[in-house]
Amino acid sequence: MNRRTLLLALLFIALGAGAWYAWNYKKNQSGTRNSPDMDFAVPNTDEIGKIFIADRAGQTATLVRKSGYWEYNGRYRARRSAMETLLETIQRVNVQNIPPKISEPSMIKDIAANGLKVEIYDKKGAQMKCYYIGGVTNDEQGTIFIMDKSERPYICHIPGFVGTLRVRYLLGDDAWRDRVIFEEKPEDIQSISIEYPQSKSESFRLEKTGDGAYDVTPYFSTTTRFTTPQRKGAVESYLLQFERRGAEAFETQNPSRDSITALVPFAIVTLKKTDGTEKYVRFWPNETRYDPMKGNYAVMRYLTDYNKGEALFLTQHLVFSPIFRGYSYFFDEKKERSVRN
Repeated sequence: MNRRTLLLALLFIALGAGAWYAWNYKKNQSGTRNSPDMDFAVPNTDEIGKIFIADRAGQTATLVRKSGYWEYNGRYRARRSAMETLLETIQRVNVQNIPPKISEPSMIKDIAANGLKVEIYDKKGAQMKCYYIGGVTNDEQGTIFIMDKSERPYICHIPGFVGTLRVRYLLGDDAWRDRVIFEEKPEDIQSISIEYPQSKSESFRLEKTGDGAYDVTPYFSTTTRFTTPQRKGAVESYLLQFERRGAEAFETQNPSRDSITALVPFAIVTLKKTDGTEKYVRFWPNETRYDPMKGNYAVMRYLTDYNKGEALFLTQHLVFSPIFRGYSYFFDEKKERSVRN
């Protein structure tokens, strides 16, 4: 073998070795699960029974799977959309690339000071995953993850999603609590009363008197009572409006809450179920908008108190207007009322 042939052979070997190294490095960068401390995802989230999230300040969220919903911190239903986002993240999180060794100490230090801890358990209580989440990378394309008991952090992402994953692991009551106010099956409703303090004649009580039978009466004894038959299908249609009505947001930190809730509310809704549970909800107009077609101001949103201070919501008139019916809604408006009770 002459000198030229030897040099070409060595160059070919060198290029081959370089290509192999580049391919292998790229494979590791793409998140191939070739080591346990890179395996952050839970592909089948149906197997998950509990998720625990905590930050360094002591704030925690415990999410437990129940029949048809998730429970937050042993007391509230978890918000459905937030839960779907979290489960999608847990299922799809993947290693985007491996940070250089020189960056590892600062990443670990950041996680130790500001990281979130995530524990995932199956339905039998066995731990499936435990890892910590740090901050976002400088280009905001990835998020730092490190597996529990590992010394090597990784930059993770969800393929096709740009941004930090940390914000998907929520903490805080307002972030996790379900914003649904009414979610009732019509057959489970025993009674509904709506008081309109500024429109007493339209305030009413609706009471279940038998299987599929309901009585609608004035809320105040001074209101003239209808003696004509109820409008066919009116009660059934009305009860369907309580199947799912939710708030736009929590207003826990609203600085005007005390002054607003000291005012006379627009409406007070009391709903009792056949199992004896009760919901008491009050609505105050919070945002109005001028309607040039009608020449007046229309209510757009309400500040809404749930169960005497258990929660304070911002609700939309568009969402709740179907339940703001009056006494006359259930009867033929062309009929005259009888004498007062």
